Amino acid sequence: MLPDPRAAWPGPALDRAHPLHVSGVVGRGPEAFARAADALATWRMHDGAGVRVSDPSGGAPVRAAVGVRVRVRLGPLPLGGTCLVVDAGRDDRAAWVLYATEPDHAEEGTERFAVLLDDDGDVRGDVAAWSQPRAWALRVAGPAGRIGQRVIARRYVSALAGLSRRP
Repeated sequence: MLPDPRAAWPGPALDRAHPLHVSGVVGRGPEAFARAADALATWRMHDGAGVRVSDPSGGAPVRAAVGVRVRVRLGPLPLGGTCLVVDAGRDDRAAWVLYATEPDHAEEGTERFAVLLDDDGDVRGDVAAWSQPRAWALRVAGPAGRIGQRVIARRYVSALAGLSRRP
């Protein structure tokens, strides 16, 4: 069972948080699942969506695992911040990474990225979040900020589709 982003938030209650869920077929079969799961664990899914991931100390990010901290940034925009991986795992039918934002992040909340191998052989990319804006610019943006978050989530799923096809 995948971790619930809402239940994974380690901080005080988020009184303005909104849920987000985007899912789509990204491939077919165990090989596509393995490629997509690897892209998720190595942050290539993020890169493919235009979200830059780095080690907060300046080096290359390490493979996603509980306790790993990463700095995320949306291309050249000053949106992003540091996230802490609070759950990660992989089995024969599911792979996931769930991170919580840290105080320097533009959003406050959690986001889960998953790859699932369905019974019929379809591989699904799945993004779920529970968050609210922390940065004043995102608070002012209101619904436009949530639309932007949905666009990025769709880009994650699209990136997984491309990465699951590459040998």
